[in-house]
Formats: sequence, structure tokens, C-alpha cells
Amino acid sequence: MSRIFKYGLSLKTQVYGLIILISVISFCVRVITDVDTTRNYLQTQMASHAQDTATSLGLSISPYLEDDSLMIAETMATAIFDSGYYSQIKFTDVQNNIVFELQNPKRVESVPGWFINAVELSAPTMHSEINNGWMMAGTLDVTSHTGQSYLTLWQHTLRSLYSSFLLLAASLAIAFLILRAVFKPLKAVEDQATLVTRKRFTLNKEIPVARELRTVTQAINNMVINLQSTFDSLTKQTQALTEEVYIDSLTGLGNRKSFENHFNSVVNNITDDTPITAMMLTLPSLNNINQVVSYQDGDQHVLDAAKILKHVADELPNSTIFRLNGGTFVLLAPYDVLFLNKARLDLIDNLSQKENSLHINGYANLAIVGVEQGASLGEVLSLLDTGCTIGEDTTFDKNDKESLFSVNQWRTLIKSIINAGEVSFSVQPVKQANKTDSQCYFEVFAHFIHEGEKVNNGHLFAMAEKLNLTEELDKKIIRSFVDVKEHYPNDVFALNISKASLYSADFIQWLTLYSHTKPVIKTNLVFELHEIGLLYNVHVASLHIDAIKELGINVCIEHFGTSLTSFRYLQGLDIEYVKIDGSYIQDLVTNPQSQFYIQTVNNICHGFGIKVLACLIEKTETLEILEYLGCDGVQGNLILPPSKIIKSNENGVNKEFTFCTDALKFCN
Repeated sequence: MSRIFKYGLSLKTQVYGLIILISVISFCVRVITDVDTTRNYLQTQMASHAQDTATSLGLSISPYLEDDSLMIAETMATAIFDSGYYSQIKFTDVQNNIVFELQNPKRVESVPGWFINAVELSAPTMHSEINNGWMMAGTLDVTSHTGQSYLTLWQHTLRSLYSSFLLLAASLAIAFLILRAVFKPLKAVEDQATLVTRKRFTLNKEIPVARELRTVTQAINNMVINLQSTFDSLTKQTQALTEEVYIDSLTGLGNRKSFENHFNSVVNNITDDTPITAMMLTLPSLNNINQVVSYQDGDQHVLDAAKILKHVADELPNSTIFRLNGGTFVLLAPYDVLFLNKARLDLIDNLSQKENSLHINGYANLAIVGVEQGASLGEVLSLLDTGCTIGEDTTFDKNDKESLFSVNQWRTLIKSIINAGEVSFSVQPVKQANKTDSQCYFEVFAHFIHEGEKVNNGHLFAMAEKLNLTEELDKKIIRSFVDVKEHYPNDVFALNISKASLYSADFIQWLTLYSHTKPVIKTNLVFELHEIGLLYNVHVASLHIDAIKELGINVCIEHFGTSLTSFRYLQGLDIEYVKIDGSYIQDLVTNPQSQFYIQTVNNICHGFGIKVLACLIEKTETLEILEYLGCDGVQGNLILPPSKIIKSNENGVNKEFTFCTDALKFCN
């Protein structure tokens, strides 16, 4: 019943219910009226029949009322009584003495007792005065038997019931056919409206015959066309700006401007747990190829190098490649130098195999630098340039491959964490824009503890992805966080879900089953998905997002805009939020292009009913601009830095979870 009040009762169900109710009432009234009419008729017939019998029998026995011939009169009465139509025939003299009496108390066995009790028939008793000559001899009383009337009435009721039921069934069948013809276009309109709410614009090509439905259908079609037109226009506008300002036209990678934005968005957030390493690749023989062969071959040389770098980046989740100028590429990865060294050594092997006679200065030079917190862009680029110029290969020996953590060691570590590792959590609120201490949700950051030491999340998930164990880590996080969620059921929390889990049907099935066991995850929970991972296969991602939404879990696309692709993929994704990548936030105060980009994102997403969030906010001026541009939620150290969820175990029994005082202000 609560579901009906929550989601409403369909018009189709209401109309069918009304028709069935009216038909059943009509059926019942018809049967009751028919039975009552027949009962009254039978009652009258019994009275008339009893009176006729009393009169005719009285005349017949009047000559035989003397004592010596009374037996003849009784025999005549018995002959009539044995027909079964009478329950009693009684003759009394003038002194009210019973001369003879015949009774038949039997009931009709073929008529149900409940019917006899429900439909009352009173047996009429009719009288006839009998004369013996000129003298009054007595009174003959004849009472009809109701058995035959009940049998007749029961049989008539059954016939009426069957005929009425057939009429009801025929009426409902005809009504069903008519209503189906009416509701089919209405259902199409409903489906179209539902798809619009899911950001899927489809036209209803079947125009209904009914004038009202035709008007509604045409209105929704026009609305869909207008929405699609607006979306296409804004998407083209934004894509043109992105290609002009942030994308290298030859390789499709981010250009120097994009690199600067991305670098500035992460450099101040570097910690031991979240390191950043920069790798530079230069093509020293590019000028020779351009001059000796052709510029087309030079471009192909650049594309080949970009392809090799992309292959490396595919093995390093959340890493990003940029082309700064002609033959200079930079890769930024959220790992430390030691972890990235194996990828560097493999890259050197791959590059050396590409070298030929045209590469008079070598195929490529490579340098790698760990970025320090707050380091300037010029300082990092200078170190990388120097490394490429003097040849950084002497910094690491190839024997370092053996000194790195082996794959088997990583596998053992990850499985140990999955089976027995501890997970600690910290949260950072995403505040509703233009409101004080009002949450959109709390973003949750998970930290894995192994043998008392915190494990670097970037390294852990990168290796887990190689070993196909990322999905199990996500399950571990969800299971561990349920305890916290149960303490704060009214607050909204967001968990980061990996690409592997998003595309895993097994994970979706597990999540569905687990949500039945722990229904607390069905409400006030958001999954954050990285844009790069979602773009791997938008169709499959859309299907799995729909399945997640069916459970009551909302979805947010984080790092929105890092892919530098068209926003067209948003069409058809049933998501609640997008979180703009921090690279568009850092220079927002001085960069009108970033402001225009964010405003366009707001226009597009709000047209879809998607809320826009902004993160990495450090300055009051930035916050004011974001709120002015229409962002729905804001996040960053200016609002509140991440704070650890404190867990206490009192007497080894009750687990209590609490936030820091500043974070508690945002709780519902």
C-alpha cells in the first residue's frame, strides 16, 4: 500500500478497476433483483395454488363428511397430498377438532442450506369452508410446500448467475479491447516522458487518434525536439571551445594549457598517500625527419610516440598524457617514482625497438621526476628538460626491476587486505551552493591498513586492476562502510567505484543481493564513477547505471571534463550529479574560458536535471564565481578539509562512529 502512495496508481489500473467494480455491482444488483422478482412470483403462485387446491378439494370431499364415509374424504386428500406440492392438509370441524391432518416436513436435498437461509420463502396457508348440506361442517387448511419453489428458484438463480457472468466477461473483454486501444498511445507517451527524465530523447512516431492524447503527444515531441536542439547547440559550442583551447589537434591529447590546469589542480594536494610523478618524453630526431623526409612523416613519428605513451597510460589508472609542443610529451600519474620506474623501464625497451637510421639523435629521450607539494610548474619542467637532455637512464639501473615489489607479492598483499585487512574512512562534505552547512553528500575516502601500516591507494588499485582484484576491493569497502552508514542513515554518502566494478555483471548481481541483506545501502548512497572509466563502453555503463539506480543508489560522474570529449555521452545516462574536474577550478578567477566552460556545463546538465558539483575550492573568490555560475554543490578545503571518521570500541561490544565537530555541522 505504501508503494501505491509513493509511486501512484496508474490510470490504466484505475479505469480497469472502475469498470470491474461497476460491472460486479451491476452483476450483483441484476442477480439480486432477478432472484427477488422470481421469489415474489413463486410466493404468489404458491398462495394461488394452495387456494385452488383448498377450494376444489373442499368441494370434492363435502359429500363424504359423515362418519361412515369420512375415510373416502381422507383418501381423496391423501391422493392430492402425495404429489409433494403441499407441506400440510388439515381438516377441522366447527368445534376446531382436527378430523384428519397430513404433513410433509422434508426439505429439498438438491438446494443448498445456505441458499434456503438466505432467500426466505414463507409457505402460504389457504382456507376453505366446507358445508354438509345446509350446515357448516368445518374448515380445510392447505399449506403449500416450499421445496419445489426453492428448487425452481435455485435453478433460476443459477441460470441468472451464469448468464450474468457471461455478460460480465463479454463486457470486460470488449472494454479491455477498447481501453487497450486508448491506453497504448498513452503508454507510449508515458514511456517517452520516462526516457526524457533519464536523459534519453526519443520521438513518439505513433500519433494517437484521440484529440487529447494527440495534443499531449505532439507537445512532448516538440519539447524533446527543443531539448535535443538546445543540447546539440551547447555541446557543439563547448566542444569547439575545448578543441580550440585544451586539445592538441594532431594527437587529440591535452595541450600545454590543459597540462598547466591539470598540474595546478593537483600540485597543492600532494601527500605521501597521494603522490604525483611526472614523466617527460621528447623526440630528438623529429626535426631531422621533418627536413630530410617530410612533415607528414614527422607527424606520423609524433603519432607513433603518442600511441606508445597511451599504451603505458592504459596500464596506469588515472594517469594523463599531454603534448606540450612538437616532440615533447608529459605524463602525470598518481604514483611515486619507484612504483612508476618499472613502467619507465618497459617504455625504454619499447622505444629502443622503434629506432632506425632516420633517428640520428635516437628515437626518444625519457625523464622522470617526483613532484613535490607546492612545486612550481617551471621547476618541474626544468628538471624534466634537464633529465631528457643529459640522459636520465643512468639514474636507475635495469636491475631495479628485480628490487621492485613483485606481482606475486602484490597479489598476496591484496588478498590479505581483502580477507583480513582493516579499512578506515575519512569524509569531506559537498555543500549545497548558496546555503550554510547544508549537504549534497559526504564524499568518503577509504584507506586500507595492512599490518598496522597504511597502504598507498594509488599503487594498491593500480596493481589490483592488473590482477583483476579491484572488484573485490570495492566489495570490501562497501561491506566495511555499512557499519558507518547504519549509524547515519539520514545522511548521504558517496563511495568511489572502480571501472572494473562498473562493467562487472557479477558485481551488479552481488550488489543487488547484498542490498537485500543490508537495505541501508538502498537509500542516501551515491556511487562516484571516473569519467575516463565510464567512457570505456558507454552503452554497457548505461545499463549497469540503470541497475544501480533501480536499487535506489544515485550516480555521480567525477573528474568531469578530463576526457576532453563531447558531452554527448551524457544523453541516456541516468545520473544525479557531475563533478567538474579540479583543473577547471584552479585558475577560474583569472580564466574567462574556464568560466564559460563551467557555465555551459551548468546549462547542459540542468537541462537534463543533473546537478553540477565543483571541487578543490581553496579561495573565497573561486567559491563566489562558482555559485554565480550556477553550480549546485561545492567541495574543497575552503569548505572543510577531509576529516577522519573516528571509531571507538567500548567494552569490545558497541561500535560507535563519529565525525569531527566541523563535519557534524553538515549532518542531517
